[in-house]
Amino acid sequence: MKLNKKITLMVGLLVMAFVAVACEPQVVEVEKEVQVTVEVEKIVEVEKEVEVEKIVEVEVEKEVEVEKIVEVEKIVEVAVPVIVDDPNRTLDIIAVQHAECSWDAFWCTVQDGINQGALDNNVNVTILAPDEFDIDKTASLIEQAVAAQPDAIMLTVTDPTVFADPINAALDLGIPVVAYNAGSGPNEDGIGYLTYLGQDEYAGGYLGGQRLAAEGGTLGVCVNHAPGAVNVARRCAGFEQAMTEAGIAYEELVTNDDPAESSTIIGDYYAANPDADIFITMGPNSAVPFYAFLDNEGLAPGDVKHGTFDNSPEITANIENGTTMFGIDQQPFLQGYGGVTALSLAARYGILPAAPVTATGPGFITVDTLGDPAGADAPMSIIAVQHAECAWDAFWCVVQNGATTAAERMNIDLQILAPDSFDIDATGSLIEQAVAAQPDAIMLTVTDATAFAGPIQAALDAGIPVVAYNAGAGPTVDGIDYLTYLGQDEYAGGYQGGQRLAALGGTKGVCINHAPGATSTSLRCSGFEQAMSEAGLAYEELVTNDDPAESATIIGDYYAANPDADIFITMGPNSAVPFYAFVDNEGLTTDDFIHGTFDLSPEISANIQSGATQFGIDQQPFLQGYGAVQALNLLHRHGVVPALPVTSTGPGFVTVDNLTVVQALAGEFR
Repeated sequence: MKLNKKITLMVGLLVMAFVAVACEPQVVEVEKEVQVTVEVEKIVEVEKEVEVEKIVEVEVEKEVEVEKIVEVEKIVEVAVPVIVDDPNRTLDIIAVQHAECSWDAFWCTVQDGINQGALDNNVNVTILAPDEFDIDKTASLIEQAVAAQPDAIMLTVTDPTVFADPINAALDLGIPVVAYNAGSGPNEDGIGYLTYLGQDEYAGGYLGGQRLAAEGGTLGVCVNHAPGAVNVARRCAGFEQAMTEAGIAYEELVTNDDPAESSTIIGDYYAANPDADIFITMGPNSAVPFYAFLDNEGLAPGDVKHGTFDNSPEITANIENGTTMFGIDQQPFLQGYGGVTALSLAARYGILPAAPVTATGPGFITVDTLGDPAGADAPMSIIAVQHAECAWDAFWCVVQNGATTAAERMNIDLQILAPDSFDIDATGSLIEQAVAAQPDAIMLTVTDATAFAGPIQAALDAGIPVVAYNAGAGPTVDGIDYLTYLGQDEYAGGYQGGQRLAALGGTKGVCINHAPGATSTSLRCSGFEQAMSEAGLAYEELVTNDDPAESATIIGDYYAANPDADIFITMGPNSAVPFYAFVDNEGLTTDDFIHGTFDLSPEISANIQSGATQFGIDQQPFLQGYGAVQALNLLHRHGVVPALPVTSTGPGFVTVDNLTVVQALAGEFR
């Protein structure tokens, strides 16, 4: 399979951008490798190539579109893990990291996440780290981990060049691998691991900018103490985008790591620009001088709006006194916890992360969230309200199994409410019933944002956190301030599907759309068109309908007029089945075309098996239920917030390599 050349993708920002959030290690001695072994009696889990959508922030009232440049070196084929003999057995995972708790306090939080993830996922975890920051020693520890042949490996990719060989050795053995804390994702690192868990820096700047802009202002300033650093450049770029959308002027102010000098630089800038009234700082090294500047100028809380990245005692104190609106946290606990969960899902069920970068931040620390979370052992109750259920739609058996599996493993009291048949009003009444019961959290399907806005807002007003799953568009698009929506990223599915098909060669790509006007299929075709354009291939959308015979004729007529069309993507069984009829009618062989599709069906599975179809794109419904429970658990017990307004559960690609696994688990986990 050919690899794409370097591409530049302009996408609507809900892109889980390719970011590196490695924490700078402190060199301190450690005497030996650290081992953590945890055993539990219950089950587990949670999370392509490029992702897209809208990055929105919970408190913003209107929908916004963001363009962002994402550079990708090539498409990396991600190895599909092999299912274990017994999906419910205890798994063994080895974590290899470049630092550890005993010599860097930051890593205590990461390792707390790993340990809790092990408890919640029925996993034994062994943590390996060198006795000081040493790339070669860390690489040797990865080799040691591979030699042990665990069920999965998680690691920090501090040097993708040095680590490529030992990581590829793990992948060659069928050991699934994820990166956490340090890395840039499989595409940018050029290594076929599953995903990288770290902060989306652009999103942090953008969402932070939205929060500040919502308070009003004239001039927004990004105070950058580390010019040239990729992560802070992305933060300032995201902030600039938010200012631009709000019609607010923007400037970047460069400081340095000298607190006194930086304070003077800020003061001189303010003297020359007294209209500057919105500031964002890149961390304590620019926040602390900013506070000194405020003192020097005699400015009080509210005279200017301020937000910052990271946290420190000084930042916490200024959040408490109202000077600083928020601190943006990369959430290291989630980096460790999420790595364990992602590997558990992959090794047990072949459920793969939906994106090459899984955002663990931005998490916003505000005056309302500074309190201590409930704690890992606190009792917890969740009510799930959905528009369908297992008893009358088999698809929902998989969703509900994900939710109940997570609840069982995490010791959560879960109640599922659903109407007797599809009924918006009845579902709305069930949401009201759930709010009245005052659970610790609510998860629900937003099938009608207008009808559900009132009862969902009632939950939020009562202090009950809410996430949406399976049906919804995210808090900004829906216009309701719930935390996040867990579902498939349709644009990303079309884009990544197009990348895979274009990599096989071809002349002209055709998106066969049986549901023109539907938002989901429109996004899918748009993503596919983007991939064709980047590959230098022609593109057309072909509209069919839900009549199989008529659709097969439409496809045949189109092909007769366009014999150069050789790459096809279909939107699901309603366009895939007519496509197969067209292929039969024309007497085409698998050498004559390249085909991929959304969704799965017996016909699609048979054609994946025969080689006629390269893949079926799965929204991974188990992950929708499981992920919603996990997100609320992490929030209530550990103070970890969802990083993005939309948390993608798909696309998950079903190919000939993992078709047997998917078929074996169909109806329960897939």
